[in-house]
Amino acid sequence: MSHDDIQSLWQTQPVPELHWTVDDLRKKARGLERSVLFRNLLEYAACVLVIGVFTGYWFSFTTALMRSGSVLVILGTCIVAWQLHRRASAATLPQQLAQQGCSQFYRQQLVRQRDALRAVWLWYLGPLIPGTVVFRWGVETELSAGAPFARGLLANLAIALIFALVLLANWLAARRVQKEIQRLDQHSVSE
Repeated sequence: MSHDDIQSLWQTQPVPELHWTVDDLRKKARGLERSVLFRNLLEYAACVLVIGVFTGYWFSFTTALMRSGSVLVILGTCIVAWQLHRRASAATLPQQLAQQGCSQFYRQQLVRQRDALRAVWLWYLGPLIPGTVVFRWGVETELSAGAPFARGLLANLAIALIFALVLLANWLAARRVQKEIQRLDQHSVSE
């Protein structure tokens, strides 16, 4: 067989039609809701921790840069929590959805999560950068050498690496969600 024969055979073979039942979609939608809820609860807890720590820093340090950086981190964290709720909260699957409605609901939720993950640089990392930069500037210039914070290029690169890893993890998660959207679009729904 020639290459063209093999390609023609491959292209003309019947593709089995895959079906997801409404129950399958309901399970998937509820699973997505639970995982998003759990993720967001962890994120909210982290926000509370960050706000608590930087509030303590505001009271502990008397220098302008350290205090300004602390306030900016607190404000940035509040923006992150608000944006997390606004962009990436979990919606509850309505009980009385028909086949098409269940599929559309699940797809809409996937698209919402994918879009939030793709834009994490803007609404999650972006609000934290000004406070982090100002706080680190204060660490580098206003604290004595014996202060409890790491100094220098390596410390700053470590923080930048953490930001980059958060960005990468979210982009990879967005790719996984996009693949699920594509699988949903390729499957038909049956009762």
